Amino acid sequence: MQVLDVDRDYNMLSLRDLAAARDLYHLHLMAKQHVVGTALGRYLIRTGTPWPKGRAELIRRDTKETALGKREPKRLDNAEVRPYSWPCLLVFVDTWVDESDIGSSGLAPGNLVPPALYMPDGSRVPVCVIHAPLSQQSVSSSLPRHFPRHLVGGGYPLLLEVQGAERFASVGCLVSDGHSIYALTNRHVAGSPGEPVFTLLGGERVRIGVTSEKQLTRRAFQEVYRDWPGRNIYLNMDIGLIKLDDCRSWTTQVYGIGRMGELADLSGDNISLRLIDANVHAYGAASGPLRGKIVGLFYRYKSVGGFEYVADFLIGPRDTSAALPTRPGDSGTVWLLESEHGNDPMPIALQWGGHRFVTGSGELVSPYALATCLSSVCHQLDVELVRDWNLGVLDYWGAVGHYTIATKACEMIHDDDLRALLNANLERISFAATEITKKNTVGLSKHDFVPLADVPDLVWKVGPYKRGGMSSPEHGNHFANMDKPNSQGNTLLSLCQSDERNVDVSAWDAYYADPSVQDKSRGLLPFRVWQFYQGMVEYLRKGQLTEFVCAAGILSHYVGDACQPLHISYLFNGDPDDTERVTERDRRTGETKEVQRPRAAGVHAAYEDDMVNYHIQEILDALETVKVTLPSTVRGGHAAAVAIVGLMRKTFATIAPRQVVDAYLEVKGQPPRSVADHLWERFGSQTASVLAAGATYLAMLWESAWKEGRQAGSRIKSTAEIPEAALEKIYRDPGFMPSHTLHDIGPLLSQPRG
Repeated sequence: MQVLDVDRDYNMLSLRDLAAARDLYHLHLMAKQHVVGTALGRYLIRTGTPWPKGRAELIRRDTKETALGKREPKRLDNAEVRPYSWPCLLVFVDTWVDESDIGSSGLAPGNLVPPALYMPDGSRVPVCVIHAPLSQQSVSSSLPRHFPRHLVGGGYPLLLEVQGAERFASVGCLVSDGHSIYALTNRHVAGSPGEPVFTLLGGERVRIGVTSEKQLTRRAFQEVYRDWPGRNIYLNMDIGLIKLDDCRSWTTQVYGIGRMGELADLSGDNISLRLIDANVHAYGAASGPLRGKIVGLFYRYKSVGGFEYVADFLIGPRDTSAALPTRPGDSGTVWLLESEHGNDPMPIALQWGGHRFVTGSGELVSPYALATCLSSVCHQLDVELVRDWNLGVLDYWGAVGHYTIATKACEMIHDDDLRALLNANLERISFAATEITKKNTVGLSKHDFVPLADVPDLVWKVGPYKRGGMSSPEHGNHFANMDKPNSQGNTLLSLCQSDERNVDVSAWDAYYADPSVQDKSRGLLPFRVWQFYQGMVEYLRKGQLTEFVCAAGILSHYVGDACQPLHISYLFNGDPDDTERVTERDRRTGETKEVQRPRAAGVHAAYEDDMVNYHIQEILDALETVKVTLPSTVRGGHAAAVAIVGLMRKTFATIAPRQVVDAYLEVKGQPPRSVADHLWERFGSQTASVLAAGATYLAMLWESAWKEGRQAGSRIKSTAEIPEAALEKIYRDPGFMPSHTLHDIGPLLSQPRG
């Protein structure tokens, strides 16, 4: 058995060396009876092979397993790239013959794949043989996962009619030639120049543009990778552009991913084997979230007429125990290279097809994606990636949580006029779901206009139009601590449940003043909802449509607060009776001092900020599957407040604040992502449930106020979009829905009749 000095013989091989070897042995490998494809990559080691203890054990073709007897076929699902994996030529075969069976297999010696290719200069290029028969089963396309409701972007479906049948594919991203903006997808999807392309926008079939004459089919390999060895090779590119009719209805963000980073600029001068095993992800219109890794470069997938056809990238599943769920309809999907430093992911490739390999015992089929290098596309078509068109920028958790609830509520309205009005102003109230991501939550409070659902946090708490901070009237409007037992053992939640008349300012004042409660913050969230509800009704009675929309949009914020468990509990930042001594700096003097602080201090931010921000896409996907029914409409501000108390009680029953505190203490001190993942594992599905409940209650309150105000003789007829400037002028006015404390809000609230 020969021990090979891998460091000296193989690890110095470059990607160009591998390409030269395949080019030299082009006819030789093509003639092999069972070869179905080749790629350039790194040697795959069977997952059961022990890791080497030193350089002496780096043995060619992991032959240490030979002593164990006959080996199972090496497949993509039972082998892996390891840090010491050396450069090689990957050869995919549909028949596997073990070395011990060569004599009895009937396989002609000329069809054996050699273990290495010998070059004219005396160097050797290793060959890694992979058993990967191609599946012959046909795969039908599934329906698109999501259609846009306001803005179109990457990951959303394109609809085309081809020979009388409707087909769909994915939008990749936006590019520009300096004059026009185009949606990037595949040529086999876009069709011939001038063909109209559609999507479903807000539930209606809408034309988005026409197929451009700018297209790419195939290119000679050496035309794209100049000076590289590659005779008789075509690089399949399959790129088509859709010239957009109206770019104002588009965003550069990718659904489920958000903002893209800079283009991964690859060329023949810098592309290398470092890309092998790199993590990539995407969002396909048919399959949804896709998490993969780059398995091979320049994958040869067919040979016709003496010419080979290759794809830049072969992308497989990140975890070999689970298949990559890509399927027809994902054509045109953009793949993004994940950053090791937390930066925005870099677009690297555009998917145009796939291969389905038979794995396991021959019963499993694993799809792999074939994709074109995006920087080559931009160079060949002379276009540039567009990354900053209609970016929805938000702030804090409030943006994620409050805007999510507002957007979902707009979808649930039954009244045709109200639904038309709110959806016409969705961009004023909130954002389309695709823009609601943490990475897009920077600096919105500094913008001239803030979408209404987060005005209470981003305008009334900060900046020149703030209504104060922690000690201001606005602060108490966002919460209500309702779960601490009073002297009689009753909580505010139980008191309001047993008698709706306890949803009353005087009853709450008495509860907060109880010696066992002693809550100085005196949250008044339900009464803030009461105030807004009666305001919406009054605006409708007076025909003040702009004021109604402004109040309705901002109401989203307070309803969002009502469905977060730590907004309704005295445990909002840990148990005040379970403390530890810590040193902190006085903000006013700068001096340090020792104080007693709850051990679970930080739980509020860990749950409402980090957990939601890291898992917003899972929340959005879960909201698509939650079955919701709108509560019965109400009449009057008191009934609206009672309904919100009911939502708060439902929230408390779904996610007990004490459980959140205890779960946080289990992982306190770990990195934020680890803490967020732990909390998501414990409370993820419940969080989606309470957010869905919040959206239903918000939609119900909108419907109720609309019905009550219109019955009073509203003169409103228009359902058009309202200018941002008009709404901005209203919410900046301190006289609009003024903030109050529990002490002074009572006289403003119309009491229930009867």
